[in-house]
Amino acid sequence: MKNHQALYALPYDPSENITPDSNKKGGSDNVKDFMGITSRQFSLGYDISLSRYAGSMGFDEVVDWDYFTNPYESENELDRDIVEPPPLDPTKPKRTTKSSGGVVRLFLGELQGALGSQLRAKGLDNRVLVKEFSGDIAADLAKAELKSVAKLQNESATSGTWSASGAGRYFFGKANGDTREDDLNLATICEVLAKKSAPFVGIIGTLNLSDFEEDDFFDPNEWYRFMGVSPPKPGSIWVAYEYSGLNTLGNYAVPGEIRRQRMPPRRGPFGVAISPPELPIWKERANYVVKGVLKGSLEALAYLHERGIAHRSIGRSSIIMSCVGMDKSETSSPFATQISRLSIKLSDFGFSGDVYESSNDPSFRSRARGFGLDVKEGTSSVEATNFAFAEDLHALGFVFLAILLTSLAEVPTVDYRLPATTEDNLQRLLGEIFDKDIKQFRDYCIEEDAWTKPVELLDENDGAGW
Repeated sequence: MKNHQALYALPYDPSENITPDSNKKGGSDNVKDFMGITSRQFSLGYDISLSRYAGSMGFDEVVDWDYFTNPYESENELDRDIVEPPPLDPTKPKRTTKSSGGVVRLFLGELQGALGSQLRAKGLDNRVLVKEFSGDIAADLAKAELKSVAKLQNESATSGTWSASGAGRYFFGKANGDTREDDLNLATICEVLAKKSAPFVGIIGTLNLSDFEEDDFFDPNEWYRFMGVSPPKPGSIWVAYEYSGLNTLGNYAVPGEIRRQRMPPRRGPFGVAISPPELPIWKERANYVVKGVLKGSLEALAYLHERGIAHRSIGRSSIIMSCVGMDKSETSSPFATQISRLSIKLSDFGFSGDVYESSNDPSFRSRARGFGLDVKEGTSSVEATNFAFAEDLHALGFVFLAILLTSLAEVPTVDYRLPATTEDNLQRLLGEIFDKDIKQFRDYCIEEDAWTKPVELLDENDGAGW
């Protein structure tokens, strides 16, 4: 019996070096961090103030099981015979899913003091998103996230002093309140991230809460009164990100008419409720989804792959629908059709890594064996690299299908319930129920009246969409 894992979802202790084990096969040299995101520590209050709690994140551990007729004859799974079809036995499932619960909390905040003033003077956003990673599993996720994003941001660095000024920020701020050099560098970094509009959520540093946690006068109830949640957990890692909004493809994956009717009523000049306007015509919304959302998501993933990063946890919640303007929710509105305003960003790099070091991951080697690839630990090959990229593309393909069948579905009433369209459900339908027969799957979809137009869209150009 063999299991190969696909972990879906999110996301280092700044005191640790983001350096792979040098004794491990395939280990690399230290990851350079020209922007200083792994060494820069902010002080709560002096540098960053938190305004409100924004939610929590977790992840699902999905295990696909294969069953063998001769499980003990060879340790190499490629030499054994897989039972096909899988046993129709509830004690021998084809796939199991285990949820982690919430291991990451999200808070909204703002950059304060001289730095915040400089950003506002430049017309830049001084808002930040702060994540608290608590527990051993979350610490590993934070470390991977910082490592991958540092690599992605390196090519945007224009000065070798950014990392040095970031390393001394917390010390100089605490000693004499002088962070002017790093303030100037950070303002430039934020400007670079904003102007380049990189297809990933940028990181500016970590938050040091040691003074806050060691304060004898700190009252946990005060935190709860302001934030509405329990105070920081001891040993947690706090990471500060550029603010790109909180709207993911998961929020967008709802029929437009349902979203329109659920909008809070607006009031006219005399207090009379005004109904929301009608949705743009279906063709305009479809163009926005295909040429804006889907194309932007694919280009964002290609950006990662071209720089040697595999995401490994692509899902609708890891794709942010941001905006080039200050109102980050503008582009996720059911009325949005202007592609030029849309900025797609990938987030949650907790399971990401250097694609050329994939063979060091035992779960990756196990998944590869499930597709007939014998990947050796510590080696790099074209086949292994292509498989790592293919995993991301495979996951993104099911996200695309889910978005088309939800956001573009035409439902008769606001209470209408569509068939389940999670990526996991769609994968089970296509892979297990219809045995990877895309024509049968297409026939299943066309039977749902709300999916008539999305199916017709996929049918265009001799079924190129399928």
